Amino acid sequence: MKIMIIGSPGSGKSTYSRAIGQALNYPIFYLDQHWHQTDYSPAAKLNLNAQQNRFLEDHQDCIVDGNYSSTMPDRLQRADLIIWLQIPRIVAVMRVVQRSLGQKWFNKQRPDMAAAFSEHFNVEYWQFLKFVWDYPRRNYQLVQDYYQKYAPTKKLVILHNRREKATFLATLSASLSRPK
Repeated sequence: MKIMIIGSPGSGKSTYSRAIGQALNYPIFYLDQHWHQTDYSPAAKLNLNAQQNRFLEDHQDCIVDGNYSSTMPDRLQRADLIIWLQIPRIVAVMRVVQRSLGQKWFNKQRPDMAAAFSEHFNVEYWQFLKFVWDYPRRNYQLVQDYYQKYAPTKKLVILHNRREKATFLATLSASLSRPK
């Protein structure tokens, strides 16, 4: 089963991907990890999509964690299950700030992020926080449109909180561990 996990920055995509990956023993492709090793050029976007597609071709069972709308159509077409994490935007912003401070003050590395990536509390960071705040308004419709266009028959699960994530993970683990 190919699983796609999307949602606002700070929604818990990578944490949930790790939980599912551990429960099912699935490899994970973290889009952030690959993207933040690039020069952010148009060619880098094409390369990111190619890397993602190679990963999906090479693994029958796997997880792809991240948004990146330019890579989303290919992922949607190949995914068997789409998990969309939708949390309150204030929670997303707080989580982003918390992980940024953890990295900056305590050198806490994120396993889903490029090793050389470093937070900078500058204008770009504040623009990113605004992006996180505006994510539901600016991106939910795009994701819905992409889903309708590229994957209308695929299973879409929307999760809003930790309880829903835990319940769904238990259900998913049980359903995939049954003998076929």
